[in-house]
Amino acid sequence: MAEASQLIEQVSNKYTLDDFTERGYQNFKSKVLNEGMVKNLEDGFMYWGAFEEEVMVGLIAIKLPAHLYNLFVHTDYQKKGIATRLWQHMLSHLNPESLTLFSSSHAIGLYQKLGFEQSGEKIDNDEIICYPMLWKMSKDSRNK
Repeated sequence: MAEASQLIEQVSNKYTLDDFTERGYQNFKSKVLNEGMVKNLEDGFMYWGAFEEEVMVGLIAIKLPAHLYNLFVHTDYQKKGIATRLWQHMLSHLNPESLTLFSSSHAIGLYQKLGFEQSGEKIDNDEIICYPMLWKMSKDSRNK
């Protein structure tokens, strides 16, 4: 739990602070780090990690039934396909018809590469600025 929280905090400190007010960043951390992660697990969230040797370098979390809650890759390991592999691993386990997410401004490009489309205008969610996005299983994907 501590390693996952450190990863999320390291990446969010570098890339997402522009999407938060100070209060918003505290809200974000309370929802995704440490006790927030424990609560999420108790509420049935699914988490998968990517490891280099024994070090966590990536994390994906799904709020069931179909919301991508977190996708983080350590800054030293980005652009190496880790996010894509985590995404594909999650898809193979859950086989969702569709997924929603609230993206930071920094991650929109990544999510578009994974097949998400923006599904609404920028919103302020508890002083966390985010962009709603939607992914739908394509007919081609179903036949694979």
